[in-house]
Amino acid sequence: MPVSSFARPALLLCLTAATAVTAAPLPTLKLLVFPAPGLFDVQDDGRIAGPGGALLVKIGRASAVTFETESLPIPRAWHTIQATPQSCVVGMSRTPDREGRFQWVAPISRADFIVYGRPDSPALAPELSALRGRAVVVLRETVPANQLRDLGVVAQEVSSAAIALRMLQAGRVDYWYVHQLLAEPAASAAGGPALKPLFTTSRHDGYLACNLEVPAATVEQLRQALQRLRRNGDLAEFGLR
Repeated sequence: MPVSSFARPALLLCLTAATAVTAAPLPTLKLLVFPAPGLFDVQDDGRIAGPGGALLVKIGRASAVTFETESLPIPRAWHTIQATPQSCVVGMSRTPDREGRFQWVAPISRADFIVYGRPDSPALAPELSALRGRAVVVLRETVPANQLRDLGVVAQEVSSAAIALRMLQAGRVDYWYVHQLLAEPAASAAGGPALKPLFTTSRHDGYLACNLEVPAATVEQLRQALQRLRRNGDLAEFGLR
């Protein structure tokens, strides 16, 4: 049946609107990092610099995925990635309780969890249970924090490596249990007394992990990019060879 001249504009408008809805781009991906002086350095304009910032640029080029980066304390990053559909976080430990909450793209780092002290910290047996009753600091919402809590170790929980480092160097605590790639770059950037590694508990991979609603095609682009970067040696600085 022919369409009347009066109906044609309305039909064209409907078709145009439908096309516009179909073609609407997805929101820009948000890539979250944890504050890590000497690794992910945040500039005054919000840009991420340091070795970690350079790696983010390489990931963007290798994947052709457009993303915005933001540095958030671990507790805020943890809540943001769960509440923001188009988001991923760099360097998350893969644990059984987190397994089904995220898409685990690929490892991005490999390093140890270490108990650090100052050169004058009291002697300590090389086991986490020896921290009971001691002055120890840990980063909130991390694997080390959960491990200490499970062992009944009461630790001061803080939101950033910079705060924990200052507490240790100022003598407010004697020990810091933390991921190596958060502690050692921060200590190098801050100067002052060196950290003294007392013992290592385990080695963990840090993953690029994404919200469950990030499209599968985007996840695959990021995965292939990280695989290429690892083959090319770009992740060697982060413990992956």
